[in-house]
Amino acid sequence: MLERLDGTFPLVAFPKKLQEYIRAARDTLNFPEPYTASVMLLAVAVAIGNTRVLKVKEGWQVKPILFLALVGEAGANKSHPISFVFKPLDRINNEHIDAYDKALADYRKSGDANPANKPKPRQILVSDITTESLVQLHRSNPLRLCLRCDELAGWISNFNRYRKGGDEQLWLSIYSGQPLCVNRKTMDDILSVPEPFICVIGTIQPDILSATFSGERRSNGFLPRILQARQNGSTKLLWNDKGFPAKIEQYWDRFLCGILANCDKEYSIFDTASDYTFTEDAYFYIQDWQNQWEESLEQEGSPAQVETYRKNQDYALKFCLILHTMKEAAGEIASSTLITVETAIMATLLAEYFFFTALQSLDAIEERNPHRYPRNQADYIIALPDEFTTTEAVKKGREFGLSESTVKRLLSSEKGRLFVWSAHGRYEKKQ
Repeated sequence: MLERLDGTFPLVAFPKKLQEYIRAARDTLNFPEPYTASVMLLAVAVAIGNTRVLKVKEGWQVKPILFLALVGEAGANKSHPISFVFKPLDRINNEHIDAYDKALADYRKSGDANPANKPKPRQILVSDITTESLVQLHRSNPLRLCLRCDELAGWISNFNRYRKGGDEQLWLSIYSGQPLCVNRKTMDDILSVPEPFICVIGTIQPDILSATFSGERRSNGFLPRILQARQNGSTKLLWNDKGFPAKIEQYWDRFLCGILANCDKEYSIFDTASDYTFTEDAYFYIQDWQNQWEESLEQEGSPAQVETYRKNQDYALKFCLILHTMKEAAGEIASSTLITVETAIMATLLAEYFFFTALQSLDAIEERNPHRYPRNQADYIIALPDEFTTTEAVKKGREFGLSESTVKRLLSSEKGRLFVWSAHGRYEKKQ
């Protein structure tokens, strides 16, 4: 199934009006379609926040928390799509900050000394912020936050600046929507957020991405959690005299603000997140899609590819909720808490696109840090026939002083790169 991945962004997954926006941004502003479309996915995820969850089945719920990187060389027009698509969120964020500043000034003028009456900061977008401050801010803004980074490499490199290993673990918890607890250094209290929702977006150059996730970070499982939007094919940027259509920009503003307002209203009525579920045929489609990929990767996927795909399974579910919300807001489907098979199909197309871009990073990291075998293992690999069974591989390994466990570990680690698992216990060398 890996052969069917070609890196083409499935624009068909989006409502028709949003497709117009994405194409107009391409034709007038030179924004690559995958960048604009991916930022729109994240913007809608932020608007949904903690107000909606996908209940896959009993005991399994998914929030639309996205970590997104726009990957491209310097000058590839990565940052501008974020600023352009985020205009409605920036305006709302600024209104929140202005209202907070006014309320805080009034509080100080009043001479009120009761800390309980002090206004709480309202904010949905943050940039340069410490982990402790982020968690504290989230307590005042429990429905949603988004960390926007100019360079994602800076976000990652700061993980262990103050707490070795702690920040990285915290972000892994955020990705999964697990409760957060941070012990403050300067005080005796504990900051906790029982239902975190923080999306992350930023840009990064391919070489920097490969360097950042080489070494120890190569195997810590963080990279597969980051969606990578890439422009595959021509990256030529030609100036033109076309302006972005005002009506299309206004439509996106109303569209995104409408989702945020409706989701907040929905949440205020029930005082909890609304559960969204699959129709029966949608559930079985997603299940079959997952099973087919698992079967395929068992035969030809490396451990890194399998791990990456399994994170994309998570994202396929998140995309279901995001696309459902988008189609509902666009009037393409009736308001409902049931996600249809058509939406599930589009969500899996998106997941496969991001799986393809993730594989590009895995290849680049491997080229940067090629695996080197001990001499006896290298000679052993060369000596193996084009087709062999596990038993034959173990027998051949003894000729080179390799134990059975070493041979099986080698076959497992190099599956997808050097070997293809063709049937139970049978392997072929990749040509």
